[in-house]
Amino acid sequence: MPRDLADVLHLFAPELAGAEEPAPIPACVGVPIGSADRTALALVRNLAVETARQGARVSLLAPRALDVGAGSQPLLGVATPAVADQPGALVTGSERALREAPRFERAFVFAALPGVWLGKASDVAPLLRWTLTLVRPDEASLADAAYALDAIATTAPGARLGVTVYGVRTVAEARDCFEHLALRSEQRLGRTLTSYGILVDDVRLSRSIVTGRPIPLASPHSGAARALADVASLLLADAGTLRRE
Repeated sequence: MPRDLADVLHLFAPELAGAEEPAPIPACVGVPIGSADRTALALVRNLAVETARQGARVSLLAPRALDVGAGSQPLLGVATPAVADQPGALVTGSERALREAPRFERAFVFAALPGVWLGKASDVAPLLRWTLTLVRPDEASLADAAYALDAIATTAPGARLGVTVYGVRTVAEARDCFEHLALRSEQRLGRTLTSYGILVDDVRLSRSIVTGRPIPLASPHSGAARALADVASLLLADAGTLRRE
């Protein structure tokens, strides 16, 4: 007599139950940005597109004051819902984006927030559990990054403090910049920084700012695109682990 698969599944149920893939855990990363830092805004847009290219369902949220939207072209694969210029609106929008994500899709939210909001960081505390601070290897940017890390660590003691160095021309320059912040964080805050790689100084980023066309789409084989892919891969590898720790 022919036997259907359903007739024997009970024999394998114990083994197969343990092998089932867990549902992806949605993740949100808060990215503090200076209100006039067009380069950092462009990097966040490009990172959002590259993260979507790597298979995640991505939302990019920011208050209107940052103007972190699509520019002259929509961001392929990235949702960019409008958010009012209030900390509560950004928090609510980010939570909604995570809540509405399909259960079996990797959901990733970039929540760009004005650096000045960190003056009262408790208003955006839900977005500080995992943060990515973008820093250039110059004195002013290092000072801004140090301020941001201090505010985040004070408001969210258990936060993961991520750093990506951008605008560098050599690996040594990037290493010096990160190590400066890492040593300061360890000495002043007793906290360890997590590195999310390097975004190189590239003319393609300037073009992306002007045209609104993301680097991964305009120049997919460039060094800038490869650097973005590396940063996005590191973020996705860590996405969801905060809830498991």
